[in-house]
Amino acid sequence: MRFEPGYLLGMALQTIPEPRKVARDVLSLAYLPRAALWQAFALFAVLSTGLGVAATILFPPDPMLAGSLLGDPLRMGLVESASLVITVFLIYWVGRAFGGHGSFPQAILTVIWMQYVAVLLQFVVLVLALFAPGLAALAALVSVGVSFWILSHFIAEMHGFRSAALVFATIVVLILALAVVLSFLFALIGFGAGGLS
Repeated sequence: MRFEPGYLLGMALQTIPEPRKVARDVLSLAYLPRAALWQAFALFAVLSTGLGVAATILFPPDPMLAGSLLGDPLRMGLVESASLVITVFLIYWVGRAFGGHGSFPQAILTVIWMQYVAVLLQFVVLVLALFAPGLAALAALVSVGVSFWILSHFIAEMHGFRSAALVFATIVVLILALAVVLSFLFALIGFGAGGLS
């Protein structure tokens, strides 16, 4: 694997039709120092947040969202970065719990590559939004699907699972379970705050 812009862009494009082949190449970089992997992770998190800021400048959010998380790309970027860090640990721990043999550096690499492709897609969506907003909205939806496609196949390859579809189903179940838990926690916090007032 070569660290050249053209080569990496080609690999990003190849990720969609051949995700497990690209996964093998990317995951083979697990020998890199962990500090370097976290630096790459942070770089793409910053790039993603930067594109979010650019999108907010070009297309200011609805005034109704001004005080919310969606209206503040910097806070949104911090939340997304924290979520991605949690994702790294979940990829490693849950995969191991189901009998996988992937390593923690490979979990970091999986999220790094997912971020890399996501940043490229964000840029495409941002450019399309300047000329074809409808097409940009469609591209944004497609990018979500692409992210899950990449994640499922990378996790399957990383842990030695045969079925990416089962991995995808597990991801969906985990997301739903986390959503329920977080909703319950937020409800408790809201109830506690209401009880104190």
